[in-house]
Amino acid sequence: MVPIQIINSYAESHYLDIKNILLHHIKRVLDYDGIQKRPRGQAAFWIRCSPELRVLLQTFYNNPDQNLRQIIVEPADDLDNFIATLYIHNISFIDDQSDDYKILYNIFISNGYENSEFDKSKFIRRIGIDTCPYCNRNYIYTSKKNRKVKPEIDHFYPKHLYPLLGLTFFNLIPSCETCNGQGCKHKNDPRSQRLINPYLLKQDDFIFTHSIDNISIINPLVGKSAVTIRLITKCESNLKIFNLKDLYDLHHDHALELIVKQRIKYSKKYRDYLRTYKGLKFNPAEIDRMILGNYSLEKDQHKRPLAKMYQDIGKELGLIK
Repeated sequence: MVPIQIINSYAESHYLDIKNILLHHIKRVLDYDGIQKRPRGQAAFWIRCSPELRVLLQTFYNNPDQNLRQIIVEPADDLDNFIATLYIHNISFIDDQSDDYKILYNIFISNGYENSEFDKSKFIRRIGIDTCPYCNRNYIYTSKKNRKVKPEIDHFYPKHLYPLLGLTFFNLIPSCETCNGQGCKHKNDPRSQRLINPYLLKQDDFIFTHSIDNISIINPLVGKSAVTIRLITKCESNLKIFNLKDLYDLHHDHALELIVKQRIKYSKKYRDYLRTYKGLKFNPAEIDRMILGNYSLEKDQHKRPLAKMYQDIGKELGLIK
């Protein structure tokens, strides 16, 4: 896992991008006091707003830059309290059999998040992360030429449970298919599972270390590695839901290469060489990057898979400070 930097201006820009999309469909619901359904082969019927939902939608429409905006830019560290406060008094908003739920899903998901006018590629590029924040194992690049080539977007608070948060900025997490798929995050509710949102993750919430059983003196890179990747974490639920312990243990060869570098004093020799190389000037972070074979600064962890693991174990071995 790696943290996503909180940049509130991105949330504001996102609100402006989707404001008119939502207002259009909110007005439609208010004008007709609900939505009409036309199941194939069946007669059309109406799904009506409760008085409570109508009041909420009316506040969105009458003063969007305060009330609708609040839903879209709600801070990551307040989302849990926001859900508890809103839904405890409006259980129909999360009861998937209720008319209110169906109307909210229609506005914020079917005609909001899933609307082609909501440019998901633009949304992902704005956040500007290159690897999945849940695992830091897979790239999530987007393609400017083909907007269909993009990573998945996970609703941290799942859209099937909380449709009102279907377009909330800090609830939308660019992620890889593995972490967002069945067997990992998928439809798990972070409130019951006690998951930590990547926007709230701290560096010391998740630290890599290693253990060594035995490494061949003749050729340490040949044969089965005796290095085990270990994780010290304050967010055990994330570790479990995303299966990170087992997945990262598959990358023991990366840790082994760092250990070999440390044992042959590679760090000092190569560092001195890079400092004195004629024609090229490297700053300390760039020298550390060359030694690690990965980015060496915390702010760059999202740029390359396994960067957090490289940094933690590299520091543990004394390859970088």
